[in-house]
Amino acid sequence: MGAQSNMEGKFTIIKVPVGTYTMAIRTRSKAAPDKQVQVDLNHTTTVDFQVTDKAIAIKGIEVISNAKITIRKKDSSTKQIVTAEDLHSLPVDNYKEAIGLKAGVISQGGELHFRGGRGDEVLTIVNGIASRNPLRAEGVDLGLLAVSSSEQVLGGLDAQYGNALSGVINLTTREGGDKFGGEIRYFTDRYGEADKSFNNFERLSTGFGGPFLFPKTNYFISFEGTYTDTYLRNTATHQEHRFLNFIRLGNRQSNSAKLSSKLTFKLTPNEKLNLEVIKNQDLIGEYQNRWNRAGFVQVRQDSTAPTDGNVSTRYGAWSYFQVDSTYVPVNTAEHLPVNTEDYLQTALTWKHTLGVGTIYNLRASRQQWNSSRDVLDRMPWEYQQQPNNYYDFTNRVDGAYYVTNGDYPFYERKKTVTWTLNGDFSKKVGSHNLMTGGDINYNDFGFLRTSFPNVVTGTGLYGLDRDEFRAFNPEGSFFMQDRWEYEGMVLNAGVRYDEFSVGNQISSADVTNRTKTQISPRIGVAYPISDRDVMSFFYGRLFQVPDRQFIYVGRLFSANSRGNPNLEPETTISYQLGIQHLFSKDIFGQFSVYFKDIFGLLTTVPKEIPGFAITVPTYVNADYASSRGLEFTLIKRFSHGFSGEVNYTYSNSTGTASDPNRALAAAGNLRDQFKPTSEQPLNWDQRQNISATLGLGNEKDWRASFVYQFGTGLPFTPHDREERRQNPELVNSRRLPSVSTLSMQGERFFRAWGQSLTLYVQATNLLDAQNITDLAPDLFPEGPGSVDRRAYEVYYTETGRAGGAFLTQDRDGDGREDWFPVHDPRVFAQGRTIRVGLGVQF
Repeated sequence: MGAQSNMEGKFTIIKVPVGTYTMAIRTRSKAAPDKQVQVDLNHTTTVDFQVTDKAIAIKGIEVISNAKITIRKKDSSTKQIVTAEDLHSLPVDNYKEAIGLKAGVISQGGELHFRGGRGDEVLTIVNGIASRNPLRAEGVDLGLLAVSSSEQVLGGLDAQYGNALSGVINLTTREGGDKFGGEIRYFTDRYGEADKSFNNFERLSTGFGGPFLFPKTNYFISFEGTYTDTYLRNTATHQEHRFLNFIRLGNRQSNSAKLSSKLTFKLTPNEKLNLEVIKNQDLIGEYQNRWNRAGFVQVRQDSTAPTDGNVSTRYGAWSYFQVDSTYVPVNTAEHLPVNTEDYLQTALTWKHTLGVGTIYNLRASRQQWNSSRDVLDRMPWEYQQQPNNYYDFTNRVDGAYYVTNGDYPFYERKKTVTWTLNGDFSKKVGSHNLMTGGDINYNDFGFLRTSFPNVVTGTGLYGLDRDEFRAFNPEGSFFMQDRWEYEGMVLNAGVRYDEFSVGNQISSADVTNRTKTQISPRIGVAYPISDRDVMSFFYGRLFQVPDRQFIYVGRLFSANSRGNPNLEPETTISYQLGIQHLFSKDIFGQFSVYFKDIFGLLTTVPKEIPGFAITVPTYVNADYASSRGLEFTLIKRFSHGFSGEVNYTYSNSTGTASDPNRALAAAGNLRDQFKPTSEQPLNWDQRQNISATLGLGNEKDWRASFVYQFGTGLPFTPHDREERRQNPELVNSRRLPSVSTLSMQGERFFRAWGQSLTLYVQATNLLDAQNITDLAPDLFPEGPGSVDRRAYEVYYTETGRAGGAFLTQDRDGDGREDWFPVHDPRVFAQGRTIRVGLGVQF
């Protein structure tokens, strides 16, 4: 690819795919040194050449190529860039961890919160196709070697982006080049047997591509397999096969496989067709502190209680050794659910450049999400045990906490199939850059969920609170936007129209309007103050259709909550002021101030089912939140032997509730039933957060990356052991300790047997900091008395110690029950881990 300069020395190279390229300048008599140029999605890379009066004598070359430090003179949005080089060199396990290092992003419990929004308000787009499960918002995951670049839009969303209240993750996958090449990487933390390992971790990654069988055709394939017992290792056993006494094969507690393949047909220099398939499979065993003991439980057969003549099995005392023949072995962790998740995307994209500044894209895809959560692949009627029979009530020390028998009482099946057709057309007309486009989607949902699945309801169905539905719905959108350049100022204006239908499967008596529509205007102004400074402002009204499960659940009377087909889209009104400054060709800074007003968020309220005299918690648009803050980013690209990046965020995120199911969880507990009296800090309201990245090396022999993160404490709700009702003014009124981590990755490059090799050492949480991440994890099914997740919070409120405990006998004679600490590892983040690895580049 190339171009010839005009009489003024200007040139343009168009249709350059995302990636890193070598740029060479040729004159009639002399060539300039070749330079590396990084091209990223939706960014124009500027390359300036300074020449002397002698036209054929090139004096010097200044390349401003890295999109991370390029001034976006025409952009009124706030963006953060993660490149393939970042994913390769940083000590991260996936692209979301790299995004969590950016300003404006809080990572909590595997979710990303952009500028104070809920975790389901971020839209993931892969090569122009929205890849988020509409049933329950969850984006697609990709292997590290599959990602070419990731662009995060935190504020100033153009009209082309819809159904996203907080932000967009725009992923571009890699394409094959004109020569065959690739890489294989292997990481492990196993240094021998099980006692010489951190988490029994192994990861094999590969990515390779090149020319395909036909002319002008390229391919790229990547695979990433990760197998680990995690730091939350349970006592369940896994079958393992050994070869040569050091090669081990077999599933572990967490198993993940990600496959991505892309075929590119370059029919002409202006026409390109891509066929892409993404396939992910996950098999993950759970950890639950109450279900994590291997030993023996006393069993007896009782024929006196039943009236039908059947014999019942009764469970009694627990022991770590077999007391007598009435004690049978049991490993409670093996009766926890296993989560199985499958994702398959098939996409076809067409890009046609009609001329300079005139391009259209067409995309079609089919996506399918399948997930299940069950015990030992059992059907609902095969589950063992009944409610309230999981514990040894005769043991007055810890019998009310630890499970002794039975299956974890939960069963779930979910399936979503989404067909998508979208496209866009852009054209430059004078000083206007026009863009228009739209999409059509059709969704097919299947859903079944219940607790205590072996209980038969009055309707003859299995499941104590069985919830089941099959639903279909269409939806679509259309947008127009313009980037108008006038006397140095750039106006970005657009409008988006979205339409959503609940489908025909819900009775007309329950639906006010089957079709919901909304119009969202967007306007932004970018004003380049100089060639190194840009100031911008943005106002936008953003909408997002609620997750579809909140519309369709509760069609059965046994369900403990009811969906609402009359839900309106959730709404955000967003304001932003941004400044970009290029300190030098190597140093770039970005500063933003924002305010978000969020309303129409989901919660539950008791509502009567039409035609029936029963009241069920029903989802409605009643919660409200707001977020304001400032962000600062300073980036130094690699030069003089080092690179660096500092991201700082100050934010204040408050609202009436953090979770749409807050009121639902409190429905059966009088202590939790209350209506918020004012805005409270949201669960992810981390007021200050800073991350710093330092890269060292010479790019020939070695490289090292260090990542330090610090965040102020997250909020929690104090509780008292005697409280009878929650005081709404105390919700999230206190703060946990601050959190910090230091991680690093070192690489040593060398050649052996004619190949380029890399040795890795990767350490996370190098200082082994004990950071609290979840003060009160799930303890379902709750035991008798004071043994529930609230006990963890009461314990921390009274003692200042985390890790969980429950109240047991009075041991010190003060007339009050004493705490029995359980040291639940789920309360804390992962400790120090050290991995080693080997990479081969070819």
